Amino acid sequence: MNRIFLACITLIFSFSVSIYSQNKKEKKEVKSFKIKSITETITEIENGKEATRKDIYTAFDKNANIIEKESYKKDGSLKHKETTRYDSKGNKIEETIFDAAEVAPKPEKNVKHVAKYDANNNKTEDIEYDGSGRLIHKMQYSYNSKGDKVLEVEFNTDGKLIKKTIYIIDSKGLRVEKKEYDGANTLLTDRKYQYQF
Repeated sequence: MNRIFLACITLIFSFSVSIYSQNKKEKKEVKSFKIKSITETITEIENGKEATRKDIYTAFDKNANIIEKESYKKDGSLKHKETTRYDSKGNKIEETIFDAAEVAPKPEKNVKHVAKYDANNNKTEDIEYDGSGRLIHKMQYSYNSKGDKVLEVEFNTDGKLIKKTIYIIDSKGLRVEKKEYDGANTLLTDRKYQYQF
């Protein structure tokens, strides 16, 4: 009876995990059942014949974070893969994403994101690399003493500034203004926020 119950829970959970995100309830289930991985298979009927194949594979660390997610094409080859590493505080510090080439001219995609955090778990840097390790994109973030993001800076592949965004926060912690500048520090947009209480 317990195995049937666990199998039902796993089946229901695997469907919900395959929606790409992981909520607190799902994480709690993975942790309480000590689930290390879930393999989702699909049976399709074509011309009256059943064919079963692996569709999605998801692996978890001891904290129930998704550390690997794979999805497969009908022919069984890998379609998409994400691997993720976390720091001791549960912050995502590295994510590698692979997408197989579908139909020409769409090429294969292989990128890696590396993130850094401050002592308050605010993301301070997000760097994207291509499959050969070359810089594609870099973002840096700054925060005020209350943890509100006040600056966002974007760099291109050469490390050249291409965009800067400044957030003005009021004494209540509400964003009241957002200013965007180009790489030459020319103001592009100035967005203001008004609140009614």
